[in-house]
Amino acid sequence: MDEAVADMNDLDHDFHLFVEATSGLDSVVYRAGSGLRLAQVDVVPDRLGPYTVALTPSAQPAPVLDVQEAVRRLLLTDLPFLFFLDADQGRGSVLYHRYDGHYGLIDAPAQT
Repeated sequence: MDEAVADMNDLDHDFHLFVEATSGLDSVVYRAGSGLRLAQVDVVPDRLGPYTVALTPSAQPAPVLDVQEAVRRLLLTDLPFLFFLDADQGRGSVLYHRYDGHYGLIDAPAQT
């Protein structure tokens, strides 16, 4: 978790998609107001590895959507990105608004 937050800060991004080491779950850490939040494809707070950064884990699992549904949901909200469990791939993904007005899609990194 600490490494994911450091990567997000180093890259000056608002979110970072990663695989949480202890739980093995696709996860995203993101800026929310003046703090940080963690969302995962499933909610397992007792299986999170140790971390030192101040963040709040989400109590909601990621929604299960296909990419077309994710695009529709992102269009209906004022959110900069949407973290979801890709129904076709079975992995966490982030759909986000790009600066050029198009969308970007990031799939969770392969587990090693």
